[in-house]
Amino acid sequence: MKDLLDRRTFLRDAGALTVSASLLASGAAAAMAPDPLRGPRISAVLFDGRYSSGRDFAKALVREGAAAFDVGPDVAMVWYGSLRNHLASFGGSVAGLTTQSDFFVSRCFGRELGRSAKYEGAHDSRGCREIMHRLRGTEDVSEIGDALRRAEYNWGEALAFALVRAKAQKPLAQWRRSEARTLPIGDHPGFLTSWLLTS
Repeated sequence: MKDLLDRRTFLRDAGALTVSASLLASGAAAAMAPDPLRGPRISAVLFDGRYSSGRDFAKALVREGAAAFDVGPDVAMVWYGSLRNHLASFGGSVAGLTTQSDFFVSRCFGRELGRSAKYEGAHDSRGCREIMHRLRGTEDVSEIGDALRRAEYNWGEALAFALVRAKAQKPLAQWRRSEARTLPIGDHPGFLTSWLLTS
């Protein structure tokens, strides 16, 4: 019975988030128009709400016009429900700051919708006193690395703004890499992955 109540609570909360995201997205549609000086428009952000860096990442992208989707206990349910509907209406790219397993699932579902990874970041604090950010992308990721090096604690927000500001370029023949270190955050789980899926 408890599982049924938890599922009902989750579905109710997910429905509320979908309505909020739809209202936000419809109100921000003009702000989300493609900009030729920037990379692909980020219209949706997936995040793991258990961690402050994920919440900061999502809040920053919402301020830039994206709709936020907490992956909760079932990222597949988000992709097959509210996120799929959002992308059908608004298009655009999907950014994420999630666990590695949620990124793996997201990459598979993104492929079904014609989106592939343009950027990936590993944010690893296992066995050290800092968070090591290893970044790679089909475009120059040095600007993202620079933004993280300046971020100190609030690296989720810095990462989000760096992804938004990334200039549109012709994709490179091979993935480029960059690294940065930031100070530790109390609720960092040891390893998170950031990513950007584009058409």
